[in-house]
Amino acid sequence: MRFTVTDDSGLIALVDHHAYPTFVSGDWTYETLFAHFRSAMAARSLLVWGTGREEDWVVDVVVDGPAPRGGFRRALGPIRVTAGQLHVTSYDSLTMAAQFADEALPQPHQADAVLDLPTGLYGCEVVQLVDPEAPYDHDRPQPDFVLTLTTAQAATPWRDPPWHEA
Repeated sequence: MRFTVTDDSGLIALVDHHAYPTFVSGDWTYETLFAHFRSAMAARSLLVWGTGREEDWVVDVVVDGPAPRGGFRRALGPIRVTAGQLHVTSYDSLTMAAQFADEALPQPHQADAVLDLPTGLYGCEVVQLVDPEAPYDHDRPQPDFVLTLTTAQAATPWRDPPWHEA
C-alpha cells in the first residue's frame, strides 16, 4: 500500500484513529501536545516520527513482509489496531484534531490514507530510505519511508518521536 503525506512540519504519524483521543485543548501548547503524543504512544494508539524536513513524503506500508535492508535510519515501535484500520497522517492533521473537538481523523482530504488490517498488536518498523539532507528527487520510484507491520515482532513503546528535535 502506498500513501502520500504532505508534511509542512517535519513530523508524520501512523495512528489508530478509532482509539486515539484526538482533542487536547483549544489552546494547546507544544508541551501539552507532546505530552498527549507520549501518552498515546504508551497506549499504542500512535506512532509519530520526525522526517528531517518538510516535503510530500511517499510512504509504503508492508504487512507481514520483510523490512527493507539498509536505509538511512530505522525505528521499531508498537501500534494496536482496535477496529480494523490504521491511518497514515501528518502533524498538521494531528494538531487540527488536537485543537478542535469536532475535527475527526482522518480529515476529508486524507480519507484514502487508511489501511485495513486485522485487529491486534503490531510491531511497526519505520525505515527512512533516503537522507533527508540529500537533494530530493521527485521522480525516483522508491518510497521515502517503508512501514513494515508484523504481529510477530515485539516492540517497546516510544517515549519521544524518533528523529525529532524540539
